Amino acid sequence: MSEKAPQSPGPKSPGIVFPPPLLFALIGFGGWFAARYYPALRFEVPLWLQALGTLMAFAGLGLEFWTLGLFKRAKTSALPWQGDQALIATGAYKVSRNPMYAGMLLLVTGLCLGLGLTLSLILIPLGAVIIDRVVIRAEERYLAARFGDAYLEYRKTVRRWL
Repeated sequence: MSEKAPQSPGPKSPGIVFPPPLLFALIGFGGWFAARYYPALRFEVPLWLQALGTLMAFAGLGLEFWTLGLFKRAKTSALPWQGDQALIATGAYKVSRNPMYAGMLLLVTGLCLGLGLTLSLILIPLGAVIIDRVVIRAEERYLAARFGDAYLEYRKTVRRWL
């Protein structure tokens, strides 16, 4: 279901000003940079853990591309600081209200696990909490105002994460 937005006097966007992917990129690159100068912040990664990290990263990347395709097909923006033209409830959005953030989380966790970046792995849960409490909550308020009952019904049947 991709439902067109009703004309509502509510906000034109969720008001997100900091790109969420940048938060995860900062966590990943910050951990990598710190490990270059403080080798104690990196752990030896066995081959099986490298393989697991690689699988997680590719799964996250696949989820990202899939959800971006759903946005393109619905002719709406995937950028959280822009307004939505349609409520997407198909594909990955039938299982999670936030598959794009789940994909980002899988991607950065897989990369950091495979590279043995201790600091990043410690900070990833903090990044997830920030996304959940700040970004997703703002998006949910916006979507409820923008799509009304259609979004409220969708929210009743689909979980926030998984």
